[in-house]
Amino acid sequence: MKTALAFCLIAALGYGVGAVLQAVGARRANTSGAEGIVSMAKQPIFLLGLLADFLSWLISRFALHTLPLFAVQTILAGSLAVTVLLAGVVLGTQLGRAEKIAVVMTMVGLVIVGVSAGEEQAKDITHLLKVCIMAGIPAVIVLGLMALKLQKSILLAVLSGASFTGSALAARSVHVKDQGFVGIVTEPLMWAVLIYAVLALGLHAVALMRGSVGPVTAAMWSTEVLVATVIGAVALGDHMRPGWTLPAIGGIALTLAATIVLARSPAQDLEHRNLPHPTHPTSAMPSS
Repeated sequence: MKTALAFCLIAALGYGVGAVLQAVGARRANTSGAEGIVSMAKQPIFLLGLLADFLSWLISRFALHTLPLFAVQTILAGSLAVTVLLAGVVLGTQLGRAEKIAVVMTMVGLVIVGVSAGEEQAKDITHLLKVCIMAGIPAVIVLGLMALKLQKSILLAVLSGASFTGSALAARSVHVKDQGFVGIVTEPLMWAVLIYAVLALGLHAVALMRGSVGPVTAAMWSTEVLVATVIGAVALGDHMRPGWTLPAIGGIALTLAATIVLARSPAQDLEHRNLPHPTHPTSAMPSS
């Protein structure tokens, strides 16, 4: 269990670092007069940030075999505190009183959640739950296309959070009886882990392009924590340690509240649209 907690903390740190690396890449693209996500993708440091996100996601999957779903997702939400703190150092973003308090609230909430989590083991799930997990994939795709057509960034962020939780749920539930190559590639839940992850990353990227990063981030992480808590308790039998139910609920609520505050912090304005305009005379663009 201690190893799983360490995995979660490493993953949260990686998500925070990845966000800042992507912010630096976005700023460099902006100062060179470039525009759009394609220009940012040409920045090596931006790609390094994406790699950090992927590795963090991969590391967090291992924690799901011994920790409740709600604990993993709540601890990962703590990456926002890492992002805000690193943004202050790397990007020179000033932290206000509210942000400083929210960072402390995040740390306290995560400690409470980590201590309250009971140890869990991956177990076989019912056929019905497996069907529901697989059926969720086309449902997310359809809803995502609708949200994209309506240009609803918050709905895209909510679907992204739900997809991340779907990936975590599939990873927690997958049980490959045949450890050979054929057994792995023919396990539906193994594919569900990857497909949900791809959908989540894509929906999150589009949400950031269509809306403000603060509300988008808050909607995504809040969805992840809330959905993981409900599904983990109802479908997987996740539980808290005896006598720690109320503290765990308090820790989750504290983390969610801090997440919303941190998501509205100036340090979360990591999009290329919100970065300072270039001051180099050769790259400055006249206002229209």
